[in-house]
Amino acid sequence: MLIENNFVSISDLRDKTSQVIKDLSKSGKKILLSQNKPIGIFLSIEEYNAMQKLSFEKEKASLDDIKAYKNSSHGLDGVEAFSFLNSLK
Repeated sequence: MLIENNFVSISDLRDKTSQVIKDLSKSGKKILLSQNKPIGIFLSIEEYNAMQKLSFEKEKASLDDIKAYKNSSHGLDGVEAFSFLNSLK
């Protein structure tokens, strides 16, 4: 049931929930579900490092990149976040 990259479509999850849960219990994999609510997840260092290796390569933003984004038209949504980050200095 679980597809190769460990994702299940929303329609499969809706229509075949019991099968998805059975597959997960057999494989020992973990699943997190959230609907329109922020969640926090506690991981061991080993689990976090393993996930980091699987995630996309990090992009390091320079101070100039941040300033350019902040001054761009699409950066208006980030102004509050930048103000918060600046207050931490």
